[in-house]
Amino acid sequence: MKKRLALIGLTAALLLTAAGCGGAASSSPGEGVTMDSTAMDDGWSEQSPEAGAQTDSSSAGSFAARRENAKLILRAELSLETEDFSASAAAIDKLTNEAGGYYESSGTGGETGSRYADYVVRVPQEKFESFLASVGEQCHVVDSQQYADDIAEQYADLETRLATQNTKHERLLALLDQAGKMEDIIALENALAETEYEIDSLTGQKRAYDSLVDYSTITLRLREVQSLTAVSEGAGFGAQLKRAAASGLGGFGSFLRGTVLFAVTIWPLLLIAAIALAVTVHLRRRKKSKNDGSDENDRPAS
Repeated sequence: MKKRLALIGLTAALLLTAAGCGGAASSSPGEGVTMDSTAMDDGWSEQSPEAGAQTDSSSAGSFAARRENAKLILRAELSLETEDFSASAAAIDKLTNEAGGYYESSGTGGETGSRYADYVVRVPQEKFESFLASVGEQCHVVDSQQYADDIAEQYADLETRLATQNTKHERLLALLDQAGKMEDIIALENALAETEYEIDSLTGQKRAYDSLVDYSTITLRLREVQSLTAVSEGAGFGAQLKRAAASGLGGFGSFLRGTVLFAVTIWPLLLIAAIALAVTVHLRRRKKSKNDGSDENDRPAS
């Protein structure tokens, strides 16, 4: 009798522990997690377009030291331009393969002269800086941002919760082996099912974190242009004037190309309109000449 009471008391304590653990809101890497999103210091927060995602040795060294003491999710977004779309797309493919990365997603579109491609590339974290530098050498970088999310605290909390659930699972199994009454067995099996569900959920979150940490995410937006966008240093009036002038010339060229293409597309309509206009002018001239002739005939002889 004492043994049964002790078994029931221990079961109740474990169930209360399960309720406390289950009350904590589960969080996933993709949503519901408040991360310390810190723009990467030491030259990594928002690089100037001219830098082309390249870093100096001191910055790289400082960043490498920071990485060793943190769980960093590295991300980057680059806007790129090229005058040779096929060569640039092939270069990005080659760089991705050489880095041991892969495309999470990719897509291309547009016509020759105005093609575009959007890539989401995953590369090993240790290749993050070198990949960005290589892309900057192969394409014209118009805009570049890099970020680091430190999830060390979230990751440590996740590991602690997972270890607790695993320990609880082992104890429930031991109790189940000793249980003799059906109601005790049912209660323990229910507790085991809840614990196993929590373990699977936490394990999935841990795998997702590991993937995001081990493989950095880089978003590339490649555009084919006839002339590269001028990127000037500084934000003064002179720099703004140069950028505005270059943008205006590019826009005017695009307008002319669009007008010519539109005219070529509707040339049958333009031909019909031209013929109609010529016939109308001819008829008006002919009518006018007849009217002038009749006026001369109606004049009395002097």
